[in-house]
Amino acid sequence: MKKYYFSLFCGFLFTSCATYNAKYNNTDEAVDYISEKEISHTFYLIGDAGLSPVNQLNPALKIFKDRLENADKNSTAIFLGDNIYPAGLPANKEDSTRHKLAKNHLDAQLKTLEKFKGRSIFIPGNHDWYADGLE
Repeated sequence: MKKYYFSLFCGFLFTSCATYNAKYNNTDEAVDYISEKEISHTFYLIGDAGLSPVNQLNPALKIFKDRLENADKNSTAIFLGDNIYPAGLPANKEDSTRHKLAKNHLDAQLKTLEKFKGRSIFIPGNHDWYADGLE
C-alpha cells in the first residue's frame, strides 16, 4: 500500500512541475527606463556574438548596432568574448574557407561600430583562442 501512495505522490510531483506550452519573452511590454538623472558614461555589453550569416548581422547584432548608433561619445561598447565561432581565426594558409567564414563573423561585429561615437573593447573568449591564439 505504501508503494501505491509513493507512486501516486511521485506522479503528482513530476506532472505538477511540467509546463506544456513554450514560454517566450513578450517584447511588446519591454520598455527602456528613462531617468531624469544625468548619465556620465554608458556601457553596452554583448557576448557570444561571433556567429553571423555571411555578409549580414545576426539578430542580436542588429539590435546592438541600433543602440550604438544612438549612443553618445561618453559610452563604451564591450564585446565579452567568443567573438569568432566556432574555433577562432584559422590561418588563411591552412584553410582559406574557414578563415573567410571566421573573418566574416568578426567583420559583422565591427560593422556595429561604424557610426558609434564611443570607445570599443574586444575581450577574447575561449572560442577565440581555439586556433592557438597569438603565436
